[in-house]
Amino acid sequence: MAKSADYFISGVWKDNSERITDVLLHTVNDDDSFQYGVKTSETSAINLLKANKRIKTITWGYPDWYIGASVTYVTIGSNEFLRTVANATIKDNLDNSINMRPIK
Repeated sequence: MAKSADYFISGVWKDNSERITDVLLHTVNDDDSFQYGVKTSETSAINLLKANKRIKTITWGYPDWYIGASVTYVTIGSNEFLRTVANATIKDNLDNSINMRPIK
């Protein structure tokens, strides 16, 4: 069975306007296990998507992690946003990811 993604996102850091600035990005192994996450800028995550890397969200649901939605990006005006579902919201919408703000 092929791995489901190249990277997983498990958490996000947001600024005061609630825009994602960074994500907790995990490299995915061939068996869908994954490595420790690394704080990665939103721009770097978007560049991975532009390089045809597959990114999905993961959420913690004791006792396991669950693979979530595919992550994409959209360009609105001169801004690029990470997205999980295309909709009319003009903002980042990885709302089910862990809020990492308290963790620097």
